[in-house]
Amino acid sequence: MARTQAIMDGARHYSLSAAEASEFAWDGVSCALCHQIQDDKLGEEQTFSGGYVINHDRKIFGPYRQVFPNPMLNHTGYLPVYGEQVDKPEFCATCHTLFTPYIDDNGNVAGEFPEQTPYLEWLNSSYASADNYLSCQDCHMPVVDDPVKITNRPPWYQVKHSPFWKHHFIGGNRFILAMMKKNREELGIISAESRLEKSIQRTEDRLQNDSADMSIDKISLDDGRLQVDVKIVNKTGHKFPTGFPSRRVWIHFAVIDAEGETIFESGNFTGKGKIVNRERAYEPHHNVIDSPGQTQIYQAVMGDLSGERTETLLKSAKYIKDNRIPPKGYGKSGPMVKFTGIAGKANSDANFNINTDGEGTGADIVSYEVDTSGAPYPLTIRGQLLYQSSNPNFIENLLEDQTPAVSRFGAMYEHADNTPVVVDSFIAENISGN
Repeated sequence: MARTQAIMDGARHYSLSAAEASEFAWDGVSCALCHQIQDDKLGEEQTFSGGYVINHDRKIFGPYRQVFPNPMLNHTGYLPVYGEQVDKPEFCATCHTLFTPYIDDNGNVAGEFPEQTPYLEWLNSSYASADNYLSCQDCHMPVVDDPVKITNRPPWYQVKHSPFWKHHFIGGNRFILAMMKKNREELGIISAESRLEKSIQRTEDRLQNDSADMSIDKISLDDGRLQVDVKIVNKTGHKFPTGFPSRRVWIHFAVIDAEGETIFESGNFTGKGKIVNRERAYEPHHNVIDSPGQTQIYQAVMGDLSGERTETLLKSAKYIKDNRIPPKGYGKSGPMVKFTGIAGKANSDANFNINTDGEGTGADIVSYEVDTSGAPYPLTIRGQLLYQSSNPNFIENLLEDQTPAVSRFGAMYEHADNTPVVVDSFIAENISGN
């Protein structure tokens, strides 16, 4: 909001220092910002990364054709009109398709990096087709079909509209919401604690019910060798996880014997949300896991110009690993794959987004092979699919910077809860060796 006003006022660039002094920037996004976006070249590359068009005609676009404009005109000076663009995925894509510049060793801008591309991933999914169409708004703005009174000015105006879209905009970042709730006073957040808690609950509900399913596809036990095929199915309209590359999903898998002893475990985590034995190590995609030192982590790993792993956006030139699970219908030759392609060993995995019927399954199968010889039967198999929005690697990289803002964040992070959200889980009991 502050940047848009500054550009309107003639500024060529907008800095963080300017944002820190602006009440507009403190609010970030407002009703008046999104609802002024024109239906002008939406979906084209020039409108991405905040390239939306807002002009000076003071019109507010909404989903209703018949409205009573006087209250808004009198109180705000804006004219409410119908705009079909507010219900298009391309409308959301203006900000949520984000390309960031990266620099070379001499500090020169060397190109642009596809930091966040959920809209482009959606284009390469079955949900963009007429038969299975679901837009961003369909999932992130719950619909109320009953008629709703959308204004209380003037008091005598009782006309109701249907449908009505709740502006929840729930994603997957429980971690930052919880940090905001815990530090409301220090951060100057005026929203009530109860409202933040509702957003946290909605976020957890979205992750646990609408993001992905986990199940056992097959179990076999032969001559002391246990094989468990675990299947993950993406239920979203974009890659899972999606958004900023600090987000990751992984499998916590364990086999327990009849005496309660864990004979195999992969993907366990610490109280600070670190994966045991796996932090600061580059973990490739796995088709088969047969060692506790291996963990199946679904993530996008950034690489610099030389192909080395980095957590710094200004150095990020490409993805050296991207095995985030694609949405249903995703194809390697589909639209926009130059920005959303699979990277790393997942490309050669015959179970990743593909089966005997072809690609586009939106799923992955990983096989766990465990030596159970000598273990007392029966066995119990436990699995968890875990989601984390803020990978500790990213945060530790950030905390290396010695600035007041980073130090302030670090103090909050020290007391924050970064344990992952359990997206789905399973338990299989009484696995016999007979």
